[in-house]
Amino acid sequence: LIEWGWSSDKIVYIPNFIDIPTSLRKQAPGPSFLYFGRLAPEKGLKTLIKAAALSGVKIRIAGAGTDEKALRALARELKADVTFLGFLSGDALYHEIDSSRAIVLPSEWYENGPMSVIEAFARGKPLIGARIGGIPELIVEGETGWSFTSGDANDLADVLGAVSSISDADVARLSEATYN
Repeated sequence: LIEWGWSSDKIVYIPNFIDIPTSLRKQAPGPSFLYFGRLAPEKGLKTLIKAAALSGVKIRIAGAGTDEKALRALARELKADVTFLGFLSGDALYHEIDSSRAIVLPSEWYENGPMSVIEAFARGKPLIGARIGGIPELIVEGETGWSFTSGDANDLADVLGAVSSISDADVARLSEATYN
């Protein structure tokens, strides 16, 4: 907001929050990466699908929105291993989070305290997040997740490939750090 010319004395930070789950289903990290949220241009999903095609990793996308048809077409065109799950909430979403390797937040706009980061960390999942807005402030690089240049499919593909090749034990170590 300050970059856009707002006076800093007119800005107040009010953090997002969630109820912490009373129990976590601790399980080995799965092979796929999960995005959950709106399917809209500013969320960076075209970049995610291109990165999936470049890296050969499996991506699961939970959500609905205006870009769904175009995103499905892009995934088919690029032969990316992407599964669209539709809108999920509650236990169905928690199951997807719990069984993923990491959560991906490929935003291409300024997000300050995204709910998906808070929900991922509360469920013990590391984050792969775009370096834009407040997202990088929520990641301790190599301890609670990894970051990449927003909008850069090659950089995201490199991170996805690296995270898919590290041991499950190392991913589990990062998972522990997200809620400790």
